[in-house]
Parts: sequence; C-alpha cells; structure tokens
Amino acid sequence: MTATAVIITSCTQRKSGRHHVDLTQLPPIGNVEQLAEAWQGLVGLALPVCPARSLYRGRSITDTAAAAAYLGSSWYVVSAGLGLVCSDQPVPAYECTVTSGSELGDRLKLSGATTADWWSAITALQSLSLSRLIAQHPTLLALPSSYLRMTHDDLARVSIAKAGNLRIFTSKAGAQVVPEHLAKCVMPYDDRLESVRNYAGTQSDFAQRALRHFVEALGAASLPLEEARTKVSAALARRPRRPRTMGRRMSDEEVRQVLISQWVRHAGSSARLLRHLRDEARISCEQKRFGRIWRALAAERRA
Repeated sequence: MTATAVIITSCTQRKSGRHHVDLTQLPPIGNVEQLAEAWQGLVGLALPVCPARSLYRGRSITDTAAAAAYLGSSWYVVSAGLGLVCSDQPVPAYECTVTSGSELGDRLKLSGATTADWWSAITALQSLSLSRLIAQHPTLLALPSSYLRMTHDDLARVSIAKAGNLRIFTSKAGAQVVPEHLAKCVMPYDDRLESVRNYAGTQSDFAQRALRHFVEALGAASLPLEEARTKVSAALARRPRRPRTMGRRMSDEEVRQVLISQWVRHAGSSARLLRHLRDEARISCEQKRFGRIWRALAAERRA
C-alpha cells in the first residue's frame, strides 16, 4: 500500500437535524428492486442539508475523520439509505437502517429479501461501488458485522489480485462474514484493544477505533499486508483482555433515571454514558436497548 489509502466507514443512526425522508412515507412494496427504486425517487426529491461528514454523529465518525485527516485521505460512508457516498457529498436528512426491527428490516423480511439484496438494488445505478473503489485505491475498510453482511456480494467481486489493496477492521463476528478470499485482509484486532489508552470504547465503534489505532498508533497504513497483520498482533500480544462481568439488571425506567443523573457529567455522550453503565455502575444493558433509551431521553432534552 504505497499510495495514500482511502477510508470507508459505516453510517450512523445518530444524525444532525431532523429526519426529512424515511421509508414510512412509501406505501407497502413487495419487490426489493421496486422498493429501492421508490426510495431513491423519494431521496432524489429531498433537498441536501449538508455534506455527509456533517450529517452523521458519534465516535465512529469522529475516529474515521481523524484517521483520514492523519493520512490526508478522502473517506466514504456505506449508507443503507444512500449507498456509497463521499464524505464531501451533499446529502439530505434521512432515516433508513437495516437493523432488526427497523422499517427497512421489517420490509425486507416480509419480501424474503436480504440486506445484501437491498445493497445490490440501492447501488445498482451508482457509478461507484465498494469493489470498484478497492480495485482503484488502497483501502482501509472499517465496518461492523451487519454492514459486512449487507455489502458481502459487492466485496465478493474484489479480485484475488486486488485483495492486497484492502485492510478490513471489524469485530470477531464481522470477520466470520467476510468473503473467504478476503479473510487475510482482516486485521487481527480483538477486545485487547480496550486496554489501550485512548482507544477503548463501545462495541458499536470497535471497527473505527481499530482503524484509528492502526493509522495513528502503529503507522501501519502503508505496510504490506502480512507486515501489517504482524504489527497489529505484536501490538496486542501483551495486552490483557477485559474480564467479562455480569451487571445488575434494571428496567428501562431505572436505566433512564441513571442516565438522567449522569447526563451533565458525561455531556450527554452516548459512548461515555454506556461506558459508565457498564464499567462504573455495573449495570447490564444491551447496546440496542441502551440506544433506544438514550435516543428517547436525548429527544426529550432537546424539546
């Protein structure tokens, strides 16, 4: 990887401003291709509100932007609603996620389609795809398992010859869904990263934290593939794994009250509040559940 790498990250559910476009504005549509076409028509009518880099919020975006600035690289976002977008691209405010229980997730389930089917449909008319971008540039790809499932078929089109262009940052679960011929491109990060000062965080931003560590702490972005893997392994070799402990169980309302009591101290940061629940208060709260409670509370405080 001698040339400056481009960086690709996942979008976030946290966005600036209010959502102007969402799938509830469309009638039931059974076919995934027709649904994607109708959705793109809806998005096309919406006015852009800001560049993609300003729309998405959260640590995963902050760490991606920092890594890109460190390298002087351009960066892109994998969006379930917009496809592959450059961080400088003007985009509308929207809500579209493939998570289980979401509007899109429910519609795909009813139609018998997969998230990979949706990605194929939503990017069919785009001039740029993940596989084309990777073929053209050295690429640092930081995606959680759900996004790797969604983009699986696109990534599968990366040739063996071009696989050397790619470094993948993801969780253990994500590594299991990477196309087989790209398995060696996964950098061997694991939960030992949590013991590295300034790089601990939540599971939702693990991929981007690993990316930033790789770029800033290791300076490994330009290394050949095997040397890069070796450097990551060596950096984590003597790091301890975080012990898993069972936290106290609480109702949603009890968790909400803890968040209220800690809101000012942690400046309302979802990452810091979740870390407080787990590490300081020793409260058991699954990440998706926490996100739901936090978003409701954040909305209340903005009202």
